[in-house]
Amino acid sequence: MGRPDTRKAVIEAARRLFGERGYTAVTVKDVAALAGYSPAMVMKVMGSKAKLFEAAAPDVPRSDMLDGMGEPLGFALVRRILRRRRNGEAEPWSMVAMLVQDAPNQATAQAELRERYVQWMAGQIGDDSPSLQKSQLLVCAVMGLGAGTRVLGLLEPEEMAEEALIQQYGAIVQSIIDGPLSD
Repeated sequence: MGRPDTRKAVIEAARRLFGERGYTAVTVKDVAALAGYSPAMVMKVMGSKAKLFEAAAPDVPRSDMLDGMGEPLGFALVRRILRRRRNGEAEPWSMVAMLVQDAPNQATAQAELRERYVQWMAGQIGDDSPSLQKSQLLVCAVMGLGAGTRVLGLLEPEEMAEEALIQQYGAIVQSIIDGPLSD
């Protein structure tokens, strides 16, 4: 396995572990074991646990992840979160708050993740208002669903059918998108 593949495997393992347990509870040894490498290799590739944490911060959703969903953005965002839950994939929206709280430098992590997520959302809805208020509201709503379903295990499929949840919560998210800007 070449260095780019090694780096990718290490970052994916770290993303999963940091998302599940937070920065302080995860060791380089834990990441190495999950990625299938030695702790020395993880350190060689990443440099430090702090750099690994930074590299493992969840990616903002890609714009193409919503292509072909054929429904309004609010519903598509909710559908994608629930699809990741069903498939056992990492949930970036649920990881953001924990990653900020547990970061070696909280202020830097908050600023970087806030910028990344709010700007991504603004691009999705064409929000060019001075404070990006609507985008901020959307990030809060989507983070709430991600964290509620993943961290607290709310609204499990046996409690509420996935499609019913998509329609109910999607309508809430869509109402933010369709509502007036107050800037």
